Amino acid sequence: MAGVMTQIPRAERQRILEPIDFKEGQVLSRDLPKDTVLKHLILRLSGAVQTTYASGTPIANAESTFDSVISRIDVKINGGTTVKSVRPHLMHVQQLFSTLIQAERKAEAKAAPSNVPNPVTEGGFVYGTTGQFTEVAETVLVSFQNVYAKRYNHTQYGPESTWLNLKQVSSATVELNCGNFKSLQNAATTNVAVTYANNTFKVHVQTVEAQDVPANFNFTLWKQTTREVTFSGPVTDYAIDINKGNRLQGIMLFAKDGSNNKLASNLLIKDVALVLNGQTTIKKSRFLDLQADNRSRFGVDAKFAGGVSRLDGVAYLDLLQDGDLSSALEVMQPVVDNVQLVISLHQSTEVPNLYQAPPASLTIETQELILPR
Repeated sequence: MAGVMTQIPRAERQRILEPIDFKEGQVLSRDLPKDTVLKHLILRLSGAVQTTYASGTPIANAESTFDSVISRIDVKINGGTTVKSVRPHLMHVQQLFSTLIQAERKAEAKAAPSNVPNPVTEGGFVYGTTGQFTEVAETVLVSFQNVYAKRYNHTQYGPESTWLNLKQVSSATVELNCGNFKSLQNAATTNVAVTYANNTFKVHVQTVEAQDVPANFNFTLWKQTTREVTFSGPVTDYAIDINKGNRLQGIMLFAKDGSNNKLASNLLIKDVALVLNGQTTIKKSRFLDLQADNRSRFGVDAKFAGGVSRLDGVAYLDLLQDGDLSSALEVMQPVVDNVQLVISLHQSTEVPNLYQAPPASLTIETQELILPR
C-alpha cells in the first residue's frame, strides 16, 4: 500500500480556470496557478454570434475562427518575460505535425444558438443567411512539453525537459490579443457590411500539470515568438534577422499572397535559407521541397477540401537532429553575431496575382531553447 501511495502524487493533473469572455479590440488575461509545473494549456473558444447584412455575400477566412478573432496568445512570467507569443493557426499546425490529428475546428449557422455550444460541422467560421447565428467550437493546444523532441537514453533533453516550472516565478499569465469580428471576413469581401451582435464567445482555459515536481527543479525554457513581414512585390535574397543568444530549435513559416483574397500560398516563397554571420548557410531549400520534406518527416498528410489544405502556406525549418534537443543550433556570441532568414519570392510573371492587392505577408515563428542557468 505504501508503494502505491507513493506513486499517486506523480499522476498528471488537470484543472479548469475561469473562462475569458471575448471582447473586441482588447488584450484579455487570466492568471495561471503558481503552485505547479505546466505541461500544456488547453484553450477552447466556443459560443455564437449573430450576423446581419443587407446585401452581398460575406465569405470567412480559411484558417479558423480562433485565428481570425484572436491574433496572438501570449504566456508571460515574472511580470513580462515572454515564454510563448504564438499564432493560433500555427498551434493548429504544430498539433497536426506532432500528433497527426487536426485540432477541433467546428462551426455551423443556425436560427438560434444552443445553451451549450457544440457544433458538429468541421471547418472554420461560416455565414448563414442574414439574421442567423453562427455557433463555433475550436481548441488550441499551447504546449510547454516539447512536442518535437524524442527521448534518448544518452541525453537529458527529453520532451519533458521543457516543462514550465511556475513554482519559481512571481507571476504567470496567459494573454489573448483580441481583434474584431470583421477580421472573420475574407479580404475580398470586407466591403460587405456585416453587423455582429449578441456575441457569447468565450475562451475556456484548462491546465495540464505535473504538480509534484520539486520547486527547485530547473527546466529548459522552450520559447516561441512570432512576427510578421510584409511585401509589396517580389524580392531576391531578402534577409530577415532572427533571434540570437540562445539555441535555435526551428522556424515555422506561414505565407499569404497579395491577391484580392489574401490566401495562404504555397507559391509566394521561391526558396528559403538560414544563414549565420552572413556567410554560413545552415539550411537552404525551395519552399515546395521543404513542404514535401515536412510531410515525410512528420508523416502528415492534410487532405484538400474545396481546394484548400490546412498545410497551405506552411513550412517548418527543423534544426533538430532526429528530435534530439541537445542538437539545437547554438547561435550565441562570440561565435555567432547574426542569424538571418534569407528568402526569395516568385515574380508575378511566374505566378499570377501574387501582388494583385499587396501586401503579401509572411508569419515567422521562432523556436528557441534557453538552458537553465
